[in-house]
Amino acid sequence: LGAICNWTSITSLAMIFLLASALSIWAVDAFAPAGHAVPTHCSSSTRLLAASGPPQYEKFHATLRLAEEVGEGSVMLHVETEDEIEYEPGHVLALEMRSSDEDPPDAGSKAQEDAKANGGWMRGPYTVSRSTERSLDVLIKAVGEKSGRFASAAPGTPVRFGGKFHVPILEGVDAETTERVVMISTGVGAGPCVGAIEKATESGSSFPPIHLIASYRTEGELVYADHLDDLQKECPGRFSWEAIVTSERGRLSSGDNLKELGNVISDSAPGRTHYHLIGNGQMVSEFKEGLQKAGVADDKVTVEMYFNHRAEVDAEAVERIAAAVKEAVSSPVA
Repeated sequence: LGAICNWTSITSLAMIFLLASALSIWAVDAFAPAGHAVPTHCSSSTRLLAASGPPQYEKFHATLRLAEEVGEGSVMLHVETEDEIEYEPGHVLALEMRSSDEDPPDAGSKAQEDAKANGGWMRGPYTVSRSTERSLDVLIKAVGEKSGRFASAAPGTPVRFGGKFHVPILEGVDAETTERVVMISTGVGAGPCVGAIEKATESGSSFPPIHLIASYRTEGELVYADHLDDLQKECPGRFSWEAIVTSERGRLSSGDNLKELGNVISDSAPGRTHYHLIGNGQMVSEFKEGLQKAGVADDKVTVEMYFNHRAEVDAEAVERIAAAVKEAVSSPVA
């Protein structure tokens, strides 16, 4: 990947399919048809269960060019198709792969049950990291039966995809009323952020400056660190980033880490910073509540929640986040 800057709401959606295993990987909050804003106060969650059956979507036949490990347990799926497609970073789609005869006949497996109901194709909701007219990249965490199959698939494996849900990351930002965008991610949530950053820093783009705070449990889980370093060097004033390894520095909501967030937002006028929260459900929920307590408008916060969406919110973390944001916006850098 060359790092260069001139690279040429609310509708509740019935869930895509009966697949509980997907929730442990990609339980995406705020599933909504593309093109509608998703205010954080009324986002829907993905249970992947429809009262009247799964929605229909056009399926594109494609080929897995490569399943590339880009960090410990994190795999970028590079998918190619002969059809012309139009996706943006942050779109959510249904990705399918044929279930093999070698798959264990586990009668209790929701993945296997759904594959049987879908003509032998396993499927799950995944978020687009980047896309061209005939290709797309999807970053996944290999933690279960279905994601493990995707991650270990050989080049040339037939896949299918379809549907276009959620609001693309850049589209969710009102650029005219925003001076800075802060993206806060955990784990593979960094994937769609990277794609959005690449588009935002293209030559001729007037998108506001972006700062990415990417959180990982261990240093080995970092993805695209060198690529992001290069982008930061080649796009000064337009993009910056930092990685926080929680096993070394504590949670994102810890005091020292919040001080760095405060330093980032202190040079923007109050109400003119947009926050995009993506990844672990607990992090997303805590920061969403903290930003609300700090007085950040709902339309300045967009979210995408993967797993852990039922985790209990830490009230103390919420208060720390709110206090850090309030202090930063009330004491702007001269």
